[in-house]
Amino acid sequence: MPNTLPEWLIAYMDQRAINRVNAVNSVLADLTERERGLVRDAAVMGYVRGSLHPKGEEIPLDAGIVADVIHACLSRTDLYPTLTGHVPVPVCAECDHAEDEHEPGDDPVTPGTCAACDEDEDRHDFRPADGSAAVAQQPAAADTSEEPTS
Repeated sequence: MPNTLPEWLIAYMDQRAINRVNAVNSVLADLTERERGLVRDAAVMGYVRGSLHPKGEEIPLDAGIVADVIHACLSRTDLYPTLTGHVPVPVCAECDHAEDEHEPGDDPVTPGTCAACDEDEDRHDFRPADGSAAVAQQPAAADTSEEPTS
């Protein structure tokens, strides 16, 4: 007995494959560019995360999967720009303008400028509103204590 399928069945399966491709292309064509990006990011991440899931292990609940995927996307912004485009832009504690509005000064002593501020208020360096840079930019305190001499 030959192991070949009847021609009519092969033609039917080929037509079904073409119909699936056309249906996918139709849905993608109706999506906005952003929606296509989100579907792509979710599909790729779902495939990657699914292929890494150990066999026999319990699958986490939806909320856990969503959190895991978003965390993975945020850690690889170059691969998932559609989703990570919603990462909050740091704002300046002095003027509330975005970090990318600020330009550094000409030298380490001269303050930079904020292109979004009025001219009379534009001379200042960017300081994140969350205060993280205020601590980091403080010079290290010199140790002025003297060691006892014996």
